[in-house]
Amino acid sequence: MTAMQPGDESAAIAMCAEGAVLTEVGDVGGAIARYRAAAAAAPSLLALHLILANAERLAGDVLAARATLRHALRVAERADALAEFELGRALVEAGAGADAVASFRRVRAEFPHDPAAAAALATALREAQRPDEAWLQVRHALALAPRDAAAMATAAMIRHDLADFTGALEWCNRSLALRPESAAPRVTRGSLRHLLGDTEGGWEDFEARALPVPPTGAALWDGGSLEGKSILVIGEQGVGDQFQFLRFVRHPALQRARRVLVSCQPDAVSLVRAAGIEAVARGSEEATDVYIPMLSLPLRLRAHTAADLSDGGTPYLMPHGVVRRVGAPLRRVGVVWAGNPAHRNDAVRSIPASLLHPLLHNHHAVQFVCMQRDAPEGVMAPGRPETSAQGDWLATALQLCTLDLLITVDTGIAHLAGALGVPVWLLLPHVPDWRWGASGSTTPWYASARLFRQPERGDWARLLTNVSAALSAAGLSDD
Repeated sequence: MTAMQPGDESAAIAMCAEGAVLTEVGDVGGAIARYRAAAAAAPSLLALHLILANAERLAGDVLAARATLRHALRVAERADALAEFELGRALVEAGAGADAVASFRRVRAEFPHDPAAAAALATALREAQRPDEAWLQVRHALALAPRDAAAMATAAMIRHDLADFTGALEWCNRSLALRPESAAPRVTRGSLRHLLGDTEGGWEDFEARALPVPPTGAALWDGGSLEGKSILVIGEQGVGDQFQFLRFVRHPALQRARRVLVSCQPDAVSLVRAAGIEAVARGSEEATDVYIPMLSLPLRLRAHTAADLSDGGTPYLMPHGVVRRVGAPLRRVGVVWAGNPAHRNDAVRSIPASLLHPLLHNHHAVQFVCMQRDAPEGVMAPGRPETSAQGDWLATALQLCTLDLLITVDTGIAHLAGALGVPVWLLLPHVPDWRWGASGSTTPWYASARLFRQPERGDWARLLTNVSAALSAAGLSDD
């Protein structure tokens, strides 16, 4: 590495100060450009990389933040364990915990009796999908600090990843007994309650999440009568969550309102409108009498039983005038093997494309349709690929309606297929998301869905073997 000159450091610090001024006036893009220039001018200064990555993450570009921090791992100086700790913490916040393991191992080695060092290493190991090692570290942290509520919350998440949902719930309760106002363990407890079948408790705990509030001054809906009132339903979290929870917009309690307006992701607006629901992009909400975050609807509507959650087999996001392909032999099968790489859990839920080869090449009577966005060349069976429309979600919905079946990992398109009534085979990791329950091949959320679960953590190969056998049993063979 070329030695940095004092003038370079001074210039870099000046650029960073300019970026801070641009941030203050709302020029986020300009600020990030100055921060990047500063980090390039003085690459050995860790603080510049941390400032840049934080700005990128807050601007919503998580992948850029990860790239910045991984570059910092290679070029930035870390004079002491404190600097290593700061870099490791930033990596975890950006969803790159696996890259933070080495940093926290250094901290742990220098401070073997510090519970925070052990807990931080446990968190990084969990993010790296090494829950057994993570459990050993968090147990050490708790031995050093038996009443550390944050370490207990970490323990709960690790037990969850080890599929010990009852044990995880116990650790959440211990953490909350010490720090009842803490939001993170309550939300974790909500997920665990859903997995263990306590739907009502799950919805109650989910209210501890960061709730969106519109800039319109509307009051939060308390579940009372909406007769003569207007209500804004605010989409939140991922687009899949929005497709899943839009079913509640058609609930009779909401339909009594004078007006129901939904705010959702911009690329979903055309689909939601085509399904007959008034919609605007998030950030352009209009004034209404009351509002409700979308994932709070089940609590307000007291939707606790499987029947309350079910779509009843009726498509609720079907664009008007569109006819779904039905009754034909099962021959057109869509395939999605990966989710959004910016998602923190994407490495757990996505399948390496190389594992698809037996499935795609052993069913020659099937026309596989690549519904994977930005798919690399050559993944689909030779001579049979048909690419996705790659448009907004309305274009995707129209293409889904031409399929006999969608085979997909747990990502947004799975929810869209279910909301359209398209048959969907959902490929789940060994520890699934809260909404799919801990066992079973069906779900009350979508009558058209069939669940395939990993028999062991990371075992996609056996799951895909089961899918291939199911295709043959369904008549999707070469005969």
